[in-house]
Amino acid sequence: MEKPSGITLVEGLIIGGIFCILLFATGISLSAARERVRDYKRISDVSRVQAALELYYNEQNQYPKTEGKIALGNGGALCLSSSGFQPTCSSTGRVFLNPVPSQTGIGLGGSDLQVYAYESDGENYVISLVIERAIPQVAIEKGLVCARPGSPIQASASGVCAL
Repeated sequence: MEKPSGITLVEGLIIGGIFCILLFATGISLSAARERVRDYKRISDVSRVQAALELYYNEQNQYPKTEGKIALGNGGALCLSSSGFQPTCSSTGRVFLNPVPSQTGIGLGGSDLQVYAYESDGENYVISLVIERAIPQVAIEKGLVCARPGSPIQASASGVCAL
């Protein structure tokens, strides 16, 4: 008697189930990787802004002052020059950062719902941003975090980054 070739229905269902589980696991890990990439980009962006602010401070002996919080990047200040944060770099004077980085979208339909926020009284500043996933290697918590001069990025204790 000749042995039938091919797979049975049960074997096909098992292989299909395993394939679906692998696809699901890959999708989850890919989503987590995208969130980590966005978070690392945000940290890199803020580090660049902080470096430019230190150059500004060394030249002007103060940080750019604001009346409350301002948005950095798209929809806000796109240039840091001798005149402070400006929508464009059309002014004469030294340019410290052009363009000011924009925060990446947080994965909600590709929209950019969060921005980097900056506030300063001239002696100190605070930059607010949102982190999607905790980064234990550098002790950064998920949620609203604050960057200040001379200190690492830290989670906001009160839900607000205040001077």
